[in-house]
This record gives sequence, C-alpha cells and structure tokens, in this order.
Amino acid sequence: MRYALTLVWLALSMLADAGTERWVEVDTAARTLTVYEGSRPLQRFDNISVGRGGVAPLHYHGDGSTPLGSFHIMRIRSPHVFGSFYQLDYPRPEHAEQAFHDGRIDAGTRDDILLAARAGRLPPQYTALGGAIGIHGVGRGSYRIHRDFNWTNGCVALSNAQLHQFARWAKIGMRVVIR
Repeated sequence: MRYALTLVWLALSMLADAGTERWVEVDTAARTLTVYEGSRPLQRFDNISVGRGGVAPLHYHGDGSTPLGSFHIMRIRSPHVFGSFYQLDYPRPEHAEQAFHDGRIDAGTRDDILLAARAGRLPPQYTALGGAIGIHGVGRGSYRIHRDFNWTNGCVALSNAQLHQFARWAKIGMRVVIR
C-alpha cells in the first residue's frame, strides 16, 4: 500500500511540474530580470541595462529603444562579442501590424513577419523594425557604464557574471516578457 501511495504522489507531482512554465520577466522600470517557474521567482538579477533610447511599444532600426511585449528565445549564440546572445523573436505580429498601420512598413514586410511567426521561425531582421533584439552580457565593455546607464542598441544586458547564471535557466522557446 505504501508503495502504491508513493507512486500516486510521484505521478501527481510530475503532472504538476509538467504544467509549470519557466519564463522571464524584464522589469525595465526596476531594472531587473527575473526567472520564474509559474508564479514562483527562481532567480532575480538587478542592475540590468536596456536600450539607450529607453523602452517603446515598437523598436525601429537605429532608435536604440527596447521593445515592450512578450517574446520567445529563438536562438542562442555563444561565443558572442557580449558573452552569449539569447535572440528574441522580435518583431512579433503585433509589432508588424502596428508598424503597417502607422505606414512604417509595407504589406509584404508585414506578411513576411506574420508568416515567420506562424511557422515558428525567426522573423525578418532587416526591416524598418530592426532586429537582433535579445539578452546578452557586457562582454569586454565597462561594468561601470553598464551599472550606471542604459547603453544597448535595444537589447537587455546583464553583467557577465549574471549572464553566466542566466544560462542555467535559459532555453530555446522560453517566454520573455519585457514591460
């Protein structure tokens, strides 16, 4: 009987774990990045940096802003000039629709972004909406600048030590919410 109860408990705990998503929240106002499992925080990183142009609903090529929204890690590049690079699926369909509505991209570009999202592929990176948005480290840059200023071209940056710790949680497909 004890063995049967142990098996039932084990099965139930595995089912509970299977439904718990690991995800990332970037709080741009607090300058934190937190890894969650469901609603439970697993690790928080303070003193992150975002784009030198601040945050915006839409990032345009060259404006230095960090786009707001819900993304997924699509690619992990390591080694990289900034340590590792966790590339996000920016621009998302909602960004493409807004940019099309605002007259910043044409229908063909919007459709290419929508098709990439439907197929689970990285969207086009060389449009007016820019690309290569992700999470990375400081690399050989100045930690003092990182600590005191938002300095990226639109990405989220951690210190190199934080990036090393983040690597244990990050995986392809992980949701990243930037707010």
